[in-house]
Amino acid sequence: MKKLILLSALLIFACSSDDSSDTNDDNNVPDGQYFFEIEIGNEVHRIQGINTEISTNGQNSCSASLVGGTQGVIFRLSDASASDYVSGQPLQIMLLINNPQLGSNNNGRIEFIDAVNQGSFLYNYAEQNNFTLTGSNFVENTTMNAIDAISEGVVGKISNITLSSIGTPPSNPILFDGDNLSGSYEGVLYFIANGWTSSDTNHDIPVPIKISFSAVRFN
Repeated sequence: MKKLILLSALLIFACSSDDSSDTNDDNNVPDGQYFFEIEIGNEVHRIQGINTEISTNGQNSCSASLVGGTQGVIFRLSDASASDYVSGQPLQIMLLINNPQLGSNNNGRIEFIDAVNQGSFLYNYAEQNNFTLTGSNFVENTTMNAIDAISEGVVGKISNITLSSIGTPPSNPILFDGDNLSGSYEGVLYFIANGWTSSDTNHDIPVPIKISFSAVRFN
């Protein structure tokens, strides 16, 4: 009997410890809240807010739209004075996921939208490291000659995107009351240096990037 009581106590303690760990995970946001956290350029860029208060006028946003089988997720940090701002500098990145499914086998691509704007964080980061962060001109997780990358069809493509929740559409496009699309991605993207020559066209400038998110579904 004493052994049974002791075992029960241990099970209760283990469950309560797991619950505590989940609650303290910064990326387990409450239902009805959105967030993104992007680690790039040695900085963590994060917003977090309430779904029904998400910006639709070009300010901070973490939103998802499904078009023709491709799940687009926009990460936009434009206003550091907004209530949902947590850390980092203004940036705008789009994650595109082909035929999204639960699990870690999703693939797609990343577009660095704000990198075309002189003076923006992404533009400055690329300039300081002597490459151009536009046009998805990278290969994932390996250095590679540009000709080989083109022939193998791997330029601008990413893999192992994890989706922990597909979410559900809202009951009305302006209510944002559906379940969020949640997931993560981590990899190293290799770009070609500016001023490359015909004898040196290698994807060899590393850009480590880590993304986690819970995005409001627009459809």
